[in-house]
Amino acid sequence: MPENFPLEHSENSGNMVHASAPLLMFPNSVHSSDPHIRLAGERSFRPFVNNTSSHLIVTMANTLVIGGTDGNKYARFQRALEQYEKPIVVFGLGVQSKDYDLENASLPDEAIELLRFLSSRAKLLGVRGEYTKKVVEKLTGVSNVFVTGCPSLYSRPEMLKSLELNTNLRSREGRPSVNVTNLNKESERRLLSQGISEKQFQVEPVSAPFYKAHSDILRGASRPEIPNHLLRISRDSDGKISHEDLIEHLRSYFRLFRDTETWKIFNSEHVSYTYGTRFHVNMQSILSGVPALWLTHDSRTRELVEFADLPNLDLDLASKMSSDEISNFIDYAPFFKKLPDLFDRFNFYLTENSLPPVKHSF
Repeated sequence: MPENFPLEHSENSGNMVHASAPLLMFPNSVHSSDPHIRLAGERSFRPFVNNTSSHLIVTMANTLVIGGTDGNKYARFQRALEQYEKPIVVFGLGVQSKDYDLENASLPDEAIELLRFLSSRAKLLGVRGEYTKKVVEKLTGVSNVFVTGCPSLYSRPEMLKSLELNTNLRSREGRPSVNVTNLNKESERRLLSQGISEKQFQVEPVSAPFYKAHSDILRGASRPEIPNHLLRISRDSDGKISHEDLIEHLRSYFRLFRDTETWKIFNSEHVSYTYGTRFHVNMQSILSGVPALWLTHDSRTRELVEFADLPNLDLDLASKMSSDEISNFIDYAPFFKKLPDLFDRFNFYLTENSLPPVKHSF
């Protein structure tokens, strides 16, 4: 992430976890802004791919929004991809929806055309979960849709071995780390309120106001502007969380990361376990060898955790529990039982698309 993230550059740092997956899997891969493109004598990424590469890997995440009507972004994306002459391999394609309502699912015509185009450019079209697969098949009629789960899961198999060791321990040193998505929801405000009260870390991948307050406090600002959501949490706490507590939380326990390596080191050295509603914040935790619990709140998180048997709990239920009660749901036995099959399935996807498999020891 650039230095002006998140104050001037709007982005979700969780996307680093997703986007870095192919770079970790394939040491010879090059991303679109890599300086090696110029060193290879090419002026831009497109001729570099067409002249020197075997494949174009596209990380797509929440590209498809169920019920959306604006097809312009899909048409623009397809026009850009049509300039590439190599096979296109999709990583992490998913639909964004509140629930699993297949009967009423709809996409703009341009999105359907994009999916058909992607289907035609690779042997298998990878999607992240079963619901996405059903939506794509129903709306497009394509027949080569293949569920892989989230590709970032397979990007650091050595850290999953560390996770296996850590989950076999009775406890880990460090403190819990909470993450939230939408503080307009009472359930998520309750989670963060509890985390603040217990001096837990908060990893935030998006919020400019939170980061600005954190930075201002570290610089010694006399009157830092506290984000409205934190002020609301303080008001609703019946005096349990003071203004000074908010300052201390932002100073000592708030974290935002601009690269995955620093994030990984922080998790492995300071965090006992991670929990919350941010899928890739939790994913980065297990890719650091640290247990995580996903709190599910929409079809996106549910289909991802269900496919991989990752530990999860409904958000509304979790918001009524203590931290100790929440941590009791961190059970990785089903995940590690399924993990060899998950790797086999993902490697089948890669080899069918003429890419090398990911080496692992599960």
